[in-house]
Amino acid sequence: MQVTKRTFLKGLLATAAAGGVVSQASAKPQADLPAKWDREADVVILGYGGAGASAAITAKDAGADVVIFEKTAQGGGNTAVSSGGMMIPNNRERAITYLAKTYDFANSQKDQELLEAFVDEAMKSKDFLLSLAPDQKVYIYGHAGFQNIPESDAIDKWRFRTPKGQKARGGDMLFNNYRYAVETVRKVPVVYNARGLQLITQNDEVLGVWVEIDGKKQAVKARRGVVLATGGYEFDDNMLSNHTMGQKFHRLGHPGNTGDGVRMAQAAGADLWHMNALSARSDWLFRGLKPLCRSTCLLLPTSMLTRTARDLLMKRWTTTPASTV
Repeated sequence: MQVTKRTFLKGLLATAAAGGVVSQASAKPQADLPAKWDREADVVILGYGGAGASAAITAKDAGADVVIFEKTAQGGGNTAVSSGGMMIPNNRERAITYLAKTYDFANSQKDQELLEAFVDEAMKSKDFLLSLAPDQKVYIYGHAGFQNIPESDAIDKWRFRTPKGQKARGGDMLFNNYRYAVETVRKVPVVYNARGLQLITQNDEVLGVWVEIDGKKQAVKARRGVVLATGGYEFDDNMLSNHTMGQKFHRLGHPGNTGDGVRMAQAAGADLWHMNALSARSDWLFRGLKPLCRSTCLLLPTSMLTRTARDLLMKRWTTTPASTV
């Protein structure tokens, strides 16, 4: 099957909770062009968590030649350190009502068209989960988190059931099935200790990406597109201070989430949206009679999606579910 940019984009993943962004249409010309390419593929994916794995599955099934670069020594990202759950609506209209109210509750900007597209595709998530690996079972273990908001029971939390005799955590179960689908079934190559440095652009087109592999800088050509699935920025102190206006965070999540993809997208000309959206809790310590704020315990910044990618989603994409909780 021949893959064009249009057919690739139609089948590609957009992940608001895990931070997956496609950088395709909003690039600025860059002078740092390689004299030669060290490697090339149709689709180059940076980051190997749930978002990167879903992108690889979708692109490979569309007939693309795919390669994944992961900056740490193993894959998983926030997917592997999560509880392994996936939010799946059981009623479209009620789920849209609930999610719309969460924006109002947080006094946050809302894109109704994007919200409806998210719900429509999220409702396919159970079938997607069960397609990852054979002989798997999933079960409901709860509902949407803000139960004080009406219609919270319109969204179920699903995850894989751990087989008897195994002790795998929920997040490990989920990513193990992703890994099986990516590496065993589809034979997609994964390069570890490979950090994305900069998108290679020319005349408003993304040509590829500079990647540092074991300390060596290499130019990787992307014939159809580059997917930035590099997670959030919870382990980058400067970005936390700038976007959340907070200090002294205790971070939960994958330590590889240092905002690499955010900076790469910005350098290529992308706009950013919802960069101050967090999942967090606050704790206090009392020493004698003096209250001291211990910290805000940050899980992860959520909903990092460029407006360019958002527009592509609405016009040309079919999303593949990948949101984990």
